[in-house]
Amino acid sequence: MSQTFTVTAQTSDSDVQVAVAKAIAAISDGGLVVLPTDTSYAVVCDAFNTAAVTKLRMAKKQIAEISLPVAAASLETIQGVANFSVLAKDLASAIWPGALTILTIPQDSLSWNIGQVDSALAVRVPHHETALAVLAGVGPCILTGAQQVGQGTIQTVEQAQNQLGELVDIYLDGGHLMGAKSTVIDATTDNLRLIRAGAISLERIRQVLPGVIDASATN
Repeated sequence: MSQTFTVTAQTSDSDVQVAVAKAIAAISDGGLVVLPTDTSYAVVCDAFNTAAVTKLRMAKKQIAEISLPVAAASLETIQGVANFSVLAKDLASAIWPGALTILTIPQDSLSWNIGQVDSALAVRVPHHETALAVLAGVGPCILTGAQQVGQGTIQTVEQAQNQLGELVDIYLDGGHLMGAKSTVIDATTDNLRLIRAGAISLERIRQVLPGVIDASATN
């Protein structure tokens, strides 16, 4: 049966620590956890646990061919699974933690079932204290929206519970979130391109890398 823990600003530090520990244990044991991020609620599992990834897809009603994004608590951890160009690393260093997803080339040595072999790997470090604490305790995780396929972003833990139900082991309730989307940058080639506008503005990105191409209008 699912458990729900409150992790809002009003929650005591000790209670948050208990909730984070429960979430880490669940993920390490192959379970699913829903947690708040800097954009919306996400569902998380161990990126290297095949059964957990399958369970996550079942909860989201998602086919296996769709590639899943990966998150971690730091750029250094992300670099263990993704190849960054110099420009992409500069951008990540300036923006992360933050609502920026970067499409990269996965490391060749990885063995997982998170999508098509030849597809880009989407990675990010979310700017949310609870999410970072959980990720720091587990390592690279699948972190994707806590909504089923075709549904809008999840702003409350109740919405996530209504869609994912008992397939999720732990729900961390961080209150009402803004429900935004992360900005997506394609860094799989020499020319970085904005392919989805989101919470991080193009102007902010161009403060770091003025040459980023705006390709969002064509996507």
